[in-house]
Amino acid sequence: MIKAIFGSSKLDNAMENGTNAAELSLLDRFAGNWDTTGTLITKSGTVNIAGTDRYAWLPGGHFLMHTVDVMMGEDRKQSVEIIGFDTLSGTYPMHFYDDAGESGVMHGGFDEDNWLITSSELRFKGAFSDNNNTLTGSWEQYSEGSWRKLMDIRLIRATH
Repeated sequence: MIKAIFGSSKLDNAMENGTNAAELSLLDRFAGNWDTTGTLITKSGTVNIAGTDRYAWLPGGHFLMHTVDVMMGEDRKQSVEIIGFDTLSGTYPMHFYDDAGESGVMHGGFDEDNWLITSSELRFKGAFSDNNNTLTGSWEQYSEGSWRKLMDIRLIRATH
């Protein structure tokens, strides 16, 4: 329908020619179920994180859905994120929605085996293990003019 209204575009041509297939295939290393652990850093100390992350391709293979269900101390946190690839910016837009009613967009990217995520308030740097069965990284939050560590996480591919 968009093509009928606006005609062919570079993005249409990229999709038809599969030029973003290589970029989307890089997300395959996420697909599956993960056991998640970590530590959230608060003003009064640290809080343990435990739960699951799940990544599944949506029909058509253009978007990866990421669901999170974790306990942060005594608080349950749930969210959904849709990840795709934007040919024009060369990034992976990540649209997120959580159980507190918050939503937004972050942008991901690969630097070899590192997975980087950025937004105006948050950033993440994580590294995959050689066999892609572990992702370990740290989140930072921008506050009062500087970046501070927010949490460390570790995702291990679930075998169940």
